[in-house]
Order: sequence, then structure tokens, then C-alpha cells
Amino acid sequence: MNAPPADTQARLRRIPDRHLAALRAALSGFDDTEIAALLGIPAESVRPTLRLAAAKLVAALARSHHDGSE
Repeated sequence: MNAPPADTQARLRRIPDRHLAALRAALSGFDDTEIAALLGIPAESVRPTLRLAAAKLVAALARSHHDGSE
């Protein structure tokens, strides 16, 4: 697997660690209860946290694409 370009890596570093951890856990198949335990949050907060994390990821990647970086 290829590493993302340096600019993309820099943009991803601007996303809070807990949001990246939530996304990684969800993509790895963790359920809401497991993600909640991992993050130390109530299970009912997992879905809103994932939505916010996904929005931040999309925004970071969109900025990378729209400013001509790849």
C-alpha cells in the first residue's frame, strides 16, 4: 500500500486523534460499544462522533484536492 502524499498527511494530522481513532476502529469492524470503550465516551455519542470525524476527513481531503495538491 502506498503512503499518502506529504500534503495529505499534513492535512490528516489536523484532524483530532480521537476522531481518527474512531474512524479507524469503525473501519476495522468495531461496534459502537467497543468504540465507546476505546474513546471513553458513552455509546450514544459514538455515531455523532463518527459523523463529525467523517466530515472532518472529507473536508481535509477536499481541501487537498481543490488546492491542486495530490
